[in-house]
Amino acid sequence: MKKLSIDIGGSSIKAGIVTDGTVRDRQKFSTPNTYLDFKILLEDLIKRYRTVDDFELIAVAVPGTVEDDGTVRFGGAIPYLDQINLKTVVNKMSGLPVTIENDAKAATLGEMRRGNLREIRNGAALILGTGVGLGICLNGSLYKGSHHQAGELSFMMWDRRVQSGDSFVGIGLSAVNLVEDLASILNTEADGATVFAQLNQQASADANQRFADYCFGVAQICFNLQTVLDLDKIVIGGGISNQPLLIEKVQEAYQQILNTSPIIKKTVKQIDIADAFFKADANLIGAAEVINYG
Repeated sequence: MKKLSIDIGGSSIKAGIVTDGTVRDRQKFSTPNTYLDFKILLEDLIKRYRTVDDFELIAVAVPGTVEDDGTVRFGGAIPYLDQINLKTVVNKMSGLPVTIENDAKAATLGEMRRGNLREIRNGAALILGTGVGLGICLNGSLYKGSHHQAGELSFMMWDRRVQSGDSFVGIGLSAVNLVEDLASILNTEADGATVFAQLNQQASADANQRFADYCFGVAQICFNLQTVLDLDKIVIGGGISNQPLLIEKVQEAYQQILNTSPIIKKTVKQIDIADAFFKADANLIGAAEVINYG
C-alpha cells in the first residue's frame, strides 16, 4: 500500500510517499506557530501530494501521547495540538484512512520491522530532536504502557534539584538546543550539517566540551535504560544520528560509565548502541508501519 507519511516535529514537518520502507518525494516545512497556520499547511501539503501521486492512506507521527482514537494529549514541542483529535482532522481534510502514532513509537516500529531492531527481542529506539523520545520493544512487541506514555523521556528528571526546565531531559538533551549552542560557540549558522562540518574541522575546546557533555548525557540515558530494562540493543535516531561522530562518542561515554567501578562493569551487561537504520527518516517510515502493526 502506498502511503503519504507525515512527521510532525517541534521545528519542522517532513513528508514523503512511503512504499515498502522506501521514502520518495520528500518535502520539509517549518512547523507553524499556531494551530490555524498548522491546519492550513497540512491541508495544502495533502493537496500538493495528491497532484503528483495516488496514495491510499495518510500516516502521521507526532510528539506527545496519542490515544487509541487519535487524540493527541499534550503535543510535546507543539502545545497547540493538545486535546486535538488529529486523526479526525486529517481524515476530514483528505477523506482517506488515517493512522496517528507518537513519533518515537512510530520510529521504533519502523526499526523493529525493517531496520536495526529487526529480530531484536528486547530493544529501544532513542530519538533525539527538539525533545527526546523513546520507543521500547519488549519481548518482540512495542510497549506503550498503561496510559500510552511509556518512553516520554523528555519528562525524565535530569537534575535532581529541579530548578528549571533544564532539569529535565527534553531540554537538557535536546538536539536542537545542542546545535544552537554549538553554532553560537563556532560562530556559524544553526544548521546541523554546517555545525558538524565545522566541529570536525575546527579546533574549539568549548565546542568539543559541549558536544562531549551531550554525548555523555545520552550515554547516561542508555545506561539507565539498560539497568531497568536489560536490553539487547539501543538505536539512536533523529537528524543528529546522521553524524557518525555522535554514535562513536556515545559508545565511548557508555564504556566510561561501565568502567566507573568493577561492580558496575561486572553487573551491568554491555549493550549494542548503534544508529537507527533509517536515521532522520525513522519517523516517516515508522509511521507508515503503524497500519501493519498488531
